[in-house]
Amino acid sequence: SVSCVASVWRRSAGVGQWASVPRQVGWNGQAAAPRRCSSLAASISSTPATSSSSKRCEPLHDNVRIGTSDNVQALKGRAPMYSDEERLFMVRQIKGVHNAALSVGSGRFDFVEDAKELRPDIYFVNDDASQLEERMSLFEKAGLDVRIVVAPRKAAPGLEERSSTSMKERLREMLAAEDAAKQQLPMEAFHRSLPWRFCFCGGWMDLKWCNELWSGCAITINIAFHEGICRDECGLATSSRKWAAKLWNGGMPKHLGPLRAAQFLWGAENFDAAATEERLYWAGSQDHCGLLFSGVNKLCYAGGRHWPHTVVSLCDPADPRQAAIFAWLERVVHIVDIPFVSRPPGYNSQEVNRLKDPSVPLAEKVRMVRTLAEASEQAWDAILAMDAAKLGKALSDTMAAWEAMLPYTTDPYRGKDAAKSEELRAFVARHGFPHTAGCLFSGAGGGFLMVVSEASVEGAMKMRINTDPVVLPYGSSTIEEAHSAPRAGPPPSKPPWGVATPWHLDVDGRPFPDKAPDASQLATQMWRSASFACSRVVANARSCLLFDSCVEACNSDARVATVAAVAVASVVGVALGRGLR
Repeated sequence: SVSCVASVWRRSAGVGQWASVPRQVGWNGQAAAPRRCSSLAASISSTPATSSSSKRCEPLHDNVRIGTSDNVQALKGRAPMYSDEERLFMVRQIKGVHNAALSVGSGRFDFVEDAKELRPDIYFVNDDASQLEERMSLFEKAGLDVRIVVAPRKAAPGLEERSSTSMKERLREMLAAEDAAKQQLPMEAFHRSLPWRFCFCGGWMDLKWCNELWSGCAITINIAFHEGICRDECGLATSSRKWAAKLWNGGMPKHLGPLRAAQFLWGAENFDAAATEERLYWAGSQDHCGLLFSGVNKLCYAGGRHWPHTVVSLCDPADPRQAAIFAWLERVVHIVDIPFVSRPPGYNSQEVNRLKDPSVPLAEKVRMVRTLAEASEQAWDAILAMDAAKLGKALSDTMAAWEAMLPYTTDPYRGKDAAKSEELRAFVARHGFPHTAGCLFSGAGGGFLMVVSEASVEGAMKMRINTDPVVLPYGSSTIEEAHSAPRAGPPPSKPPWGVATPWHLDVDGRPFPDKAPDASQLATQMWRSASFACSRVVANARSCLLFDSCVEACNSDARVATVAAVAVASVVGVALGRGLR
């Protein structure tokens, strides 16, 4: 046999190889059957060569060198699909490979340094390789007597010709087809890939017509998939999950943080309400935040805003105190399936909304929302204290608050089907206080009953809290931050600084910093606002004067008064602006 070394630089595949091949190499690049030295020499004699040498026959060893990821990154602007370790492992599993290692060289011709070490007899390359003369000159400069064998890149008879470019294109086509097919799948196909959440307490606080009357929170729990619990139309953010499937094609945006991803999801679902105004109701943001924030979360709302001004997220199982809370909640919260259809066809939870009813006195509306907000606050305190009795009462108080505000959320058959209404109320009563610590529907109109009890509940299922990041990992809040989170209370006269809402946008629409601006910053903003307002006044007044000149009915006294008003406004505006600056 003959000791041969073949070098193959496959740039299109993102891998550089220098191989000492332990077998006969035919002129066409195919492995030949073992033969004598003379027959191998004859097989390559027809291929042009730059040099030749007569070397004695000796045992063969197959040494492979692969280009490093760093070198591929430098040459192509992207790293290979597989890491150095993975590619080395795969090459070393080939039966004929004696040794494989990373190339020690760098740059376009990184194999030269490996050639100096291996000192090959034959340099084997496909005919689509570039700069062959330059390659051979590098060998000559290195003092290597190497014969070059150039073979066509040709598939074996009966096989389709392949290239890394065509294979990548084929993969892109397959992925595109797979993405298109996902859009036709039912939601059941995404039950395990999309997150789930319970709105555990404080539902409706995330809507502006509720939190404009009293500040409060919604509490969400992100849960792991459970065959019996995780299903549609049970108050587990079904509509929001459908929008997530459309927006992210059945997956999750792993490059986004939970807050930003929740904002995108909220915007997608509420586009018809916000932009085209074709829909009258808004999807509450606790659905979207609850899906994207793992663990147990307190979402604080105030001042008639759709978005929470503060999010407290407990999601660190490595913290012993948080881990204890998660384990305790999983133990005392029981999910009970309602054994009949709780939501009739065409159900509308806001069929009666007393908060929007103009005949209901404002003081009564405030009282109802305050009851809901305080119940949510009690639930958060109970979770941190791991107090089952207090938590159960908070859930029951939430149910009572719902009934006062939106009667059809607790009895969808009210005034329509007395028998079904009584059946549902009796079922809730059997699982409420004093039989348990308390209970609450998982969604408006039913779904499941979330029952709090230290004892077991017949037929109940157990949830498991998900603390794994749904999207980009983020830092968990601490227990101390959970205790000091904003509490329920009257609507704020002004919001706290740092909240990304229209409260905190300057005249250019840019947010203020996370702390209150100093006097000079505030004066500058006021001066610019005053100047802008005065310029509008002057422009509008001028428009009025031009229009007035064409109208005979407007007498000269009115014109004089208008001019005087413009002059006074201009002087006051300039003086105010300069003084504030």
